Amino acid sequence: MRHLLVPLLTYLPQGYVHRQNPLDDRAESKTDLVSDPRIGQVTTRMVLNHTTGLPNWSKAPLHFDADPGATWQYSGEGYMLLQRAVEMVTGQSLDAFMRSQVFEPLSMQSSAYTWGANSVGTLVPTMASDGTKRKLKPFAVPVVPTSLYTSAPDYGRFVVALLNDRAALEKITASPVTVSRQLDLQWGLGWAIERADDGPFIWHWGNNLGYRSFVMASVRTGDGFVMFTDSDDDMALAEPIAQAMLAGKHKLFDFAMLH
Repeated sequence: MRHLLVPLLTYLPQGYVHRQNPLDDRAESKTDLVSDPRIGQVTTRMVLNHTTGLPNWSKAPLHFDADPGATWQYSGEGYMLLQRAVEMVTGQSLDAFMRSQVFEPLSMQSSAYTWGANSVGTLVPTMASDGTKRKLKPFAVPVVPTSLYTSAPDYGRFVVALLNDRAALEKITASPVTVSRQLDLQWGLGWAIERADDGPFIWHWGNNLGYRSFVMASVRTGDGFVMFTDSDDDMALAEPIAQAMLAGKHKLFDFAMLH
């Protein structure tokens, strides 16, 4: 667990070059070398439990909204910093690293972080509110907070592997940070945690243009579900599915970021 506490800048000796549009990997794309000394305090644990103090996204020079470790705030920018550190340490692209370490060992044959990187199959078109199909530009570069292509069976294999790994579950749920006392919500390593009477439950959601996804599982029983949809309006389906699969009322569905 010590590696979770090592500042990520340790692995980026030239500093962190923030790409203002993470989808644009051209040499002439806008970047900024982060000069705020607080970037040297950010650790892997802070990224995973969203306490880096960085914003969710920044199309301008990267800034801090709070001191690292001070408070919970969801941050995709933190995950981009972690992605750059992983790529530097391994000497691999994120896609290649995840393929060798996760996708291939778990037979996740329809999963990749860029379209076409691993013959991920057919992309389900997304529907606009008027019922017409949207045309979306596929991700050409890996962006760890947002560009995962996968299927419900593939992601289900990942969740099953996690639920069968007691050591990993203990690491995820140990020493979480508080998100909302009113809703009994916390954040562990990469996962949100609901501390219900028959919990804990780990969960997460996905919110890309035209797509909504949700995953939730009981750490105690191993029951859970994965929901993928192709509409902006389908997050409302998650709560009745959770009530059917994981009996009881779950206050997490009052969490503002799910609306």
